[in-house]
Amino acid sequence: MSDVTTDTTVLVKGLIPPRRKKRDAIYDEYLNLHRKAKDVLLKIESGVYKNHIPLIALIETVCVVARLTNDHESVELALSFASQNSELYPDAYLLEKAIEVGMRTKASGFDVVFMSCAEVTDSILITDDKGMYEKARVYGLEAKFLRDLNEEL
Repeated sequence: MSDVTTDTTVLVKGLIPPRRKKRDAIYDEYLNLHRKAKDVLLKIESGVYKNHIPLIALIETVCVVARLTNDHESVELALSFASQNSELYPDAYLLEKAIEVGMRTKASGFDVVFMSCAEVTDSILITDDKGMYEKARVYGLEAKFLRDLNEEL
């Protein structure tokens, strides 16, 4: 079993299929990302990966899914998946590490919390946020960029 920390980009892209109506190269790219993210989530659900996320991920996931779908049932399903298939870490537990990571990386507050969770849990950070991915790598975390993910961790 691999320990991972998935950020909201992975959760949302895996749970919500592409919403684009036009079937073109952009749609194909979104569909490919959805499939990659969904594969990660299926591995989490089946126990191949153990997911570690900060509690704030629940709030951010709910907000993004609500904005994308405008559907209460989709929001409930996303919240249920994230909370039932993840070890959740309160912000207070991650606070000292988040301050240290923030000072060193100068990343955004949300990014710092996910990076701190990955470090504290000794897990692989998986994200589709290029900026977070690059800062995590420079900081010294093991991180995977969803768009480049093609194999088992």
